[in-house]
Amino acid sequence: MLKRNLLFTLFTLSSLLATQAQVVNSDFQKLFDLYAMEKYEKCAFKAESYTRKDKYSRDAEPYLYMALCFYQAHVHPELFTNEYPDALKDALKYAYKFRKKDKNGELYESNRYLLDKIREEALQQAKFYFNDEDYRKASSEFGRILKVMPDDVNLIFMTGVSMIEAKNLGEGQKLVTTALDSLRTFEKENRFVKDDVTHDMLIKGVISYTNYLDESNKLESALEIIALVRKLIADDPRIKTQYAKLYAKAPEEE
Repeated sequence: MLKRNLLFTLFTLSSLLATQAQVVNSDFQKLFDLYAMEKYEKCAFKAESYTRKDKYSRDAEPYLYMALCFYQAHVHPELFTNEYPDALKDALKYAYKFRKKDKNGELYESNRYLLDKIREEALQQAKFYFNDEDYRKASSEFGRILKVMPDDVNLIFMTGVSMIEAKNLGEGQKLVTTALDSLRTFEKENRFVKDDVTHDMLIKGVISYTNYLDESNKLESALEIIALVRKLIADDPRIKTQYAKLYAKAPEEE
């Protein structure tokens, strides 16, 4: 607990970002120390050296520190002696490897805030491409983030929508169908939980996808989906507006 509080204080003072990073395996104390002292480049090199040793081949912590250090290279390049033009992509890559090795999810839960910062930063780029109607790049970026957070139904949905917009209809529809199946289950079992990082992605994806269905003469499917999402997110004005727009087109029952 003392180590967690120490790193929290140091990181808050230096970069105004709170952190909960902690040491689980004492063999990685050096990584903790380097990171706490903002020696991110040395920390990354040291973490990489651990990944090459058979003794630590199954450990998640080195990959966690590599993800965090490359994120620092993205937001604070002045603290590094070398240039890392793909630092954010590297951060996502190592975060993905970390998640695969963090079998019980304990380390992830302890460091969710920091990993969410990587997601948030990456999402900005993906959203920019989507809003700029560069759907090929958007789907690529969303897909990269989805590898790190493979259970995020909002990202599954948005990645699928981006693929559909990029004319990759088969793969895109598979992802959208998977996400909708999960959303229907959440609604039925009353266990939908808002994800603060990707919630807006769900809303943006639903609006884009229901517009696509409407324009493809599939209004009935669009109505079913917008009705489902309105049950899950009853208070969102964007969903209310989309719901009203689509239902205004529905034929009146005799």
